[in-house]
Amino acid sequence: MYPKIVVDHFMKPRNVGTIINPTAVGSSKSEGGGKAIIYLHVENGVILDFKYQVDGCPFAIASASILSENIKGKKLEQIEPIDYNFFTIFFDIPKDKIKCVELVVNAFNDALSKIKDK
Repeated sequence: MYPKIVVDHFMKPRNVGTIINPTAVGSSKSEGGGKAIIYLHVENGVILDFKYQVDGCPFAIASASILSENIKGKKLEQIEPIDYNFFTIFFDIPKDKIKCVELVVNAFNDALSKIKDK
């Protein structure tokens, strides 16, 4: 049984897609074949757009959708690299699904590091 918020974001994912000429792109792959790509558009230190493509389980897709809603509009100075614990305020993560959530976390942190390195 999946948490209600995971079902909602899996069935109706928000902000799926790509960004033409993104400020940064982060990606991650799992040993099980999952993939996550995160596209960020930043202007004047604010994340104006967050899009993603995830090939993974419902927890991975829902995590990307939830993260996109929580990051868009934030100033870079407010954002730190995250780990899977970021999502525990939204849903309980079964131990066997932590890697699914980490797929998204790793892609986001990869994109974030590319912005902060500029």
